[in-house]
Formats: sequence, C-alpha cells, structure tokens
Amino acid sequence: MTIKIGIASNHLIHPTERFGTNFVDYIQRDYVTGLRQADVLPFVLPLGDPKDAKAYIESVDGLLLSGGQGVTPILYGEEPLAEVAETDIYRDQFEIALVKAAQEAGKPVLGICRGMQVINVALGGNLYQDIYKQAGATEKHNQYPTSWEIPTHHVTTTSGSWLNQILGERFAVNSFHHQGIHQPGKDLTVVAQSDDHVVEGIESANGKIIGVEFHPEMMLAVHPEFQKIFDYFAELVN
Repeated sequence: MTIKIGIASNHLIHPTERFGTNFVDYIQRDYVTGLRQADVLPFVLPLGDPKDAKAYIESVDGLLLSGGQGVTPILYGEEPLAEVAETDIYRDQFEIALVKAAQEAGKPVLGICRGMQVINVALGGNLYQDIYKQAGATEKHNQYPTSWEIPTHHVTTTSGSWLNQILGERFAVNSFHHQGIHQPGKDLTVVAQSDDHVVEGIESANGKIIGVEFHPEMMLAVHPEFQKIFDYFAELVN
C-alpha cells in the first residue's frame, strides 16, 4: 500500500518582485522531505473552497498542516488584539474544513506550529493571540534570525504520550510563533509544554490527531531524531 498524505498549501498574499500577483500556492520543501523519508507519497492540496475539503480528504490517507500566518481570532470568537500580526482567513477556513473532514473520515492529522493551532480552533478550542501579553510567556518563542535548524528552548513531555514515547521526557526545539493554544479543543490533550508553560504538543483522545508547536521539518537534516515525528504520523494510517 502506498500511503498518500495531503499537505495543505500556503499562498502568497502580497505581490513580490518576481511574482507580481498573489496567485501562487506553495509548501516549503522540508515538509515534503520529512514525509518522503517516512516512505509516504506527499500531495500538495491547493488552497480552495471549504466545501471541497471532503473531496480532498477522500483522495488521501492523512493530512499535514504546516506553519505560516496567525489564525484569525474572530474564528474562535475574539476580537483581534493589536499584537496580532498577519492573518489569512481564507486559508484558516479551508484548513479548518480539512481538519473536520479528516476527523469525520477517521484519517490522521499532523499539525505543525500554525497547523497545531488550526487543529485546536477546528475542534472548538481557542488561542492566546499573543503568548507574551496574555499567557505570561518569558522564553524566546521566535528565534529569528537564528538559523532555523538550531534548537533554542526546551520542552517537557507527558509520560506515556506519543511525543514522550518517540523523543523522551525532555528535549530542545526551535521556535517561530507568538500565538499558542489557550483552551484545548474537544478531545484534545496537552502532551508537551515549554518551561514557561506554553503548549508545545497535543494529542486527540483516539490518537489520530497530533500536533507540535515547533518545526521538526526544519531540524531533521541536522537532528535526525525529529524524523521520528513524520515516521510516527505515517504509522497512524491504518
């Protein structure tokens, strides 16, 4: 059996010098590499209409949601704070529909950074719009301009959780975010936190939906142990 994993694409919101319009859908290569090294076949799902989400999910065996913009606060019932940076409600709505379709179909979902936040909102949870202002975060959760593959802070995992089983109790990760999970969505459990109590990993009650706040795809070339996240995800496909 060839396992097919759909990766929801991002798209250019602003014109660039090379691409004068925003009609470009894309996904960073590192996500594709992580999946290929897990011996699965990646498919990029172009950003589209939420009504098409079910058909997209029917064509793949699992779903990966990548990083990117912040999630629009009005989608979880809040007015945006001044600290909210760029958002893309069209991407948010499409990916939320993909998560719901995958959950209904019983297909596994992996969310990375923004992707984990989208999962949480799709399942009825909410976010800290800014972890420094609202959650009292004290660590550096956006390491830019430090090189992407360099771990910059530690996380601690819950005993027996999926992350604990594959990476152990405590390890260092990279970090590129200022939003984070506040109240977990339905049937989601927090399985990893930073030392300043920012949520760094989640798992659904049935184990089919998982997420991390850091970026394993950026680290796996130098820190190959993070390939285990993609390998574990591939094994969730029945």
